[in-house]
Amino acid sequence: MSIRFAVFGLNQGSKIARDAVANPELDLVAVAGFGQQAEDVAAELDVPLFEDYNVLLKEVPLDAVAIALPNGLHVQSTRACLDAGIRNILLEKPIANTVEDAEKIIAMCEEEGATLLIGHHRRSSTKYLFLREFIESGRLGDLVGVQGTYAIAKPHAYYDVEWHTKKGGGPLLINAIHDVDDLNYTTGLTVKRVYAASRNSIRGNEIEDSVSVLYEFAEGPTATYFISDGTPGPWNYDLSACENHFFKWSPGENSLHFFGTKGSLGFPNMDFYSYEEGHFGWGEPLVKEHFELEKNDPMTAELEHFVDLCTGREKTPRCTGEDGLATLKVINAILESAERKQIVDID
Repeated sequence: MSIRFAVFGLNQGSKIARDAVANPELDLVAVAGFGQQAEDVAAELDVPLFEDYNVLLKEVPLDAVAIALPNGLHVQSTRACLDAGIRNILLEKPIANTVEDAEKIIAMCEEEGATLLIGHHRRSSTKYLFLREFIESGRLGDLVGVQGTYAIAKPHAYYDVEWHTKKGGGPLLINAIHDVDDLNYTTGLTVKRVYAASRNSIRGNEIEDSVSVLYEFAEGPTATYFISDGTPGPWNYDLSACENHFFKWSPGENSLHFFGTKGSLGFPNMDFYSYEEGHFGWGEPLVKEHFELEKNDPMTAELEHFVDLCTGREKTPRCTGEDGLATLKVINAILESAERKQIVDID
């Protein structure tokens, strides 16, 4: 029996809608959105388009929904879906703009017994699944530090969209939130303190265009992170992993480095450096071990995971509401630290 499915929002949601049509267990019965892109996607997929998702909910019976609307609409759209009897919700990242809104979403889904999957799709990447297992294996030894980079140049036309120039539309909430969630997921560590310095010197918009961050983890390790969406560079996961069809060129660079007492790993190139048993120190030759992985499409894999949740084949979402909230708290702490120019502790 097919799962009657709808997608709200056809910017990010267009990929979900196309994947849904290709999934034999999903029946994409409607989509919600407005504007030329929404009309084109609906026509391409031959599915009814509703400008108002509330009308869709009244007229179309559904088993599951993907919400890819602006963050500020997540609370009310989740509430509307629950009121319509839907108990399987894929909610795009970030879970919300504020901790309060995120807590509302988590609480209402728990009260209704609904399954909530937050769309941090990299948790479904074969690369990140491998990285999580590698760190857990102990081959790094004790993790001491992490160095992360997201340096990329978005096209000038990207900023013709007004909300991309306003508070909440910068690379921290759009891009860095992925990198923060990646660390949360793969290391299992808890960020307890951040210090951030941000600048808008590249474009002069209201939002940041470069940020440097220092993390302290409750368990002891530290991490540094630099992000800019106005600097040409290959040191970012999107280009290096080449998992997204939008990015067609892979420079072969790493976006993350993990440093441990037994070795260090470059990611996503998967080059591991350590010493032979009984040898240690800079006068000794390093042994390089390279890992080859089969690449997948994380967003497609995420939707397949969502189907498994809907059917009961899997019980636990890879990214729960609580996971999404933990990531949001770190991003909000970075924004607060940069604005106040102070260290910010995270509860």
